[in-house]
Amino acid sequence: MNKYYYIYTFGCKVNQYESQLISETMKKNNFQHTWLIEKASLIIVNSCTVTAETDAKCINLLDKLSKFNKSTNIILTGCLSRNKSINLKSLYPNIHILTDKTKLFSNYSIKNFDFHSRAFVKIQDGCNHFCSYCIIPYIRNILYSKKFSVILSEIQQLISNGYFEIVLTGINLGEYEYGLANLLEKLVTIPMNFRIRLSSIELNTIDNRIINILSNYPSKICHHLHIPLQSGSNPILQLMNRKYSAEEFLQKINAIFDNIPDLTLTTDIITGFPGETNEYHNETCKFLEKVNFAKLHIFKYSDRGITQASLLRNKISPFIINKRARELRLINLKKNKYFIQKNFGIVRPAVQIGYNQALTDNYIKIPHKQQAQEKGVFNVLVTKKATI
Repeated sequence: MNKYYYIYTFGCKVNQYESQLISETMKKNNFQHTWLIEKASLIIVNSCTVTAETDAKCINLLDKLSKFNKSTNIILTGCLSRNKSINLKSLYPNIHILTDKTKLFSNYSIKNFDFHSRAFVKIQDGCNHFCSYCIIPYIRNILYSKKFSVILSEIQQLISNGYFEIVLTGINLGEYEYGLANLLEKLVTIPMNFRIRLSSIELNTIDNRIINILSNYPSKICHHLHIPLQSGSNPILQLMNRKYSAEEFLQKINAIFDNIPDLTLTTDIITGFPGETNEYHNETCKFLEKVNFAKLHIFKYSDRGITQASLLRNKISPFIINKRARELRLINLKKNKYFIQKNFGIVRPAVQIGYNQALTDNYIKIPHKQQAQEKGVFNVLVTKKATI
């Protein structure tokens, strides 16, 4: 009799990678994956708790699953399972709460990345920076870094299996214990047709060696960095416990652009942080105009249980937060448009990310049907239909 599992993944690239570890372990244990949740004898929810919105999405799914047939085994794991501010066991007595996700996988390397054309590779876990708004250092507080040899073997296996873009990821990628620059210097020597992309990385972990490697190996490492800003107002950055000022951020970014002029820069912004006055919001808007961002990921502030920010007064009303988010989205649209126009007509290296789409090294998506001769990384023209 066939055994089927269904896995639902919320959240970040690290969670997606860990779901792949779980899937490969399930298959070793004679389970088959199914997209039909009703067919599954085992349902795994790999959860996220980074925002109130993700909590709500996870809870909504758990509400539905709690009404399933009692013969179906349901496991909740991931970050929400470790959030002690929600009494999950009393809410969902028929769902098994597994706070230690590692019990669901037997290996720490993957061979494939199911249902994806690019592969994420987790090289690091844990964060102890304690930004005042962030619950993650309370949830993923054990620092871990994967050894060079394991990463190299894993990436070579993935390339051999047809994944030509490898996205290095971690909870705090730049804090990779053995040196991110050291790892990149090893990866660029792999003699295969592939490229590396760095996922989100904090400003203060980007050193001159990393900048030089990106500059010197454009065919191996994508000219794209996602560096969270969060606010362009110094008083808010201090309340957030970010370790830089707006001026220091701009200085570092300018230095990066001096070395890599064609770099694509994307960022995160939190709007509505406690104490964010109209003046501070306007400072952020003006700062965003100064920096050559190609795309903004805009998040509405939400209290996260035990964080320091949740204790702050002067909370911002949802009405004002929504208004500010709309203003930031307009800035984002203008930056998106300018970025695409600037790249229009340029040939960039790309990989196929679906039947009819290619992704360039500088993070532009272009309608493109792959030709037979286009293997691995190939060149593609940026057209007016491109998006970011």
